[in-house]
Formats: sequence, structure tokens, C-alpha cells
Amino acid sequence: MIFRKVKIRSVAMALCFTAPFAMAETQQARTALSPAAAAELLFQLETLQQEVQSLRGQLEEQGHELKLMKESQRDRYIDLDKRLSLLMTSSINRQAAPDTSSSPVQQTAPAPVVTTVKQDRPTVSAPISPLAPVVLQPPTEQAKQAYNEAYNFIRERKFDESEAAFAQFVQDYPSNTLTGNGYYWLGEVKLVQGKSVEAINAFSTVIQKFPGHSKEPDSLYKLGTVNDQLGDSAKAKSYLQDVIGRFPESKAAKLASGYLSKIK
Repeated sequence: MIFRKVKIRSVAMALCFTAPFAMAETQQARTALSPAAAAELLFQLETLQQEVQSLRGQLEEQGHELKLMKESQRDRYIDLDKRLSLLMTSSINRQAAPDTSSSPVQQTAPAPVVTTVKQDRPTVSAPISPLAPVVLQPPTEQAKQAYNEAYNFIRERKFDESEAAFAQFVQDYPSNTLTGNGYYWLGEVKLVQGKSVEAINAFSTVIQKFPGHSKEPDSLYKLGTVNDQLGDSAKAKSYLQDVIGRFPESKAAKLASGYLSKIK
């Protein structure tokens, strides 16, 4: 009887010592994954990451193509609007010119009338001359290819190559609808490389030679920020206020408003 009690106590003590370890092993077995399951989950995670990266790349590429299409359509609209303005101005000038076909003065003295018409023409056409650079030609296939190659260098972060390519582009194609874009991106590339003064020249070219261009608001905003960085806060405020006043619905105007609030 005594031997049985001693044996029962020994078994109880053994169970007390071994029970926690057994419970821990059971819990670990429930929560731990098998190597095959872990490998499968890792493979699925990597596959999903690759698909997300692929979709993100496609989205960026489509966004870039959509942006180019919008800019091209806007440039064509500006070009058409300027052409119509020139035609309307020319028509008004013709209507305003005196009809001297039946005038006795012209019959008796034609020379003074011819001289008068020649003197009046410069005064009529003078206001139209600033609009001449805006009448641009559609880009050729070669121009489009050169522009895309220069822009692809930016996407690849090859700024030296992009700067050289855009500089060559605006030199080879000085008067098509992509030239203003070329000057703008040339300014951006120079700005990234720390060439602030050269960047200002490029952005200013967009405003001076391509008035009404789709990149004019962005160029004004960049001129404001770069001049502020160079310490000319008065000129910076002037450019930023110009963006807000002339292009209040543009994205550049919103950026200019936020930047202007930080200038002291």
C-alpha cells in the first residue's frame, strides 16, 4: 500500500514537470507553418509585388502619354486661335482701308494715294508682330522622335544626356508646337543640375517666344521659385502673382499660392 502511494506521487511529480513543456510544444506546432507553406506564401508575396510594380509602370507610361496628348491638343488649339485672330485682324484692316477706286483724287493724282497706303500699312500691322512666333508648325515625325528621346533621358535620370538632347532639339526645331515644351524641360534639367541662371533663361524663352503656350503657367511658377532661391524675393512674388492672376484655375496657380504664402 505504501509502495503504491509512493509510485502515484512519483508519477504526479513527473507530470507536473513535463506538462508545461508538452503544452508549449503543442502550441508551437499549432502556430508554426511548415516550410512548404512558408515558401508558398513567400512566392505569392513576391509575385504580387512584381505585378504591382508592373501595373505602376504601365500607369505611369499611360499618364505620360495622356499628358503629351493633352499638351498637343492644347497647342493645336492655341495655334488655331492665333491664326483666326490674324485672319480677323487682316479682314478688319481691309474693311477699314479707304475705297479709292472711284475717287477723283486718285485718278488725278494716283502717286500720293499709293504713298499714303504704304505709309499706313506698318502702323496697322505693328500690333500683330508679337503674335507671329505663336503661329507654329506641327512637329514632324523626326521632331517627335527627337523630343521623345530627350524626354526618355529624364525618365532614366540621365540629366547630362537630356540637357544635350533638348538643347539640340530646340536648335534643330525652333518653331513647332513641341519647341515650347523643349525649352521648359531644358530649364527643368538645368535646374536639377544646379544651373539656376541658365534655367531662368530657358523658362523665360517659353514666355517670350511662345505666349499662350500650355507651359507658360508652369514656366512662370518656376521663374518665381528660382528667383526666390537666388534671393530676389520681389521678382519672385511678381512671377507668382502673375500666375495666380492670369491662370487662376491652373495647377501652377495653386502651387504659386502655397509658395507665395511662405515668402517673407
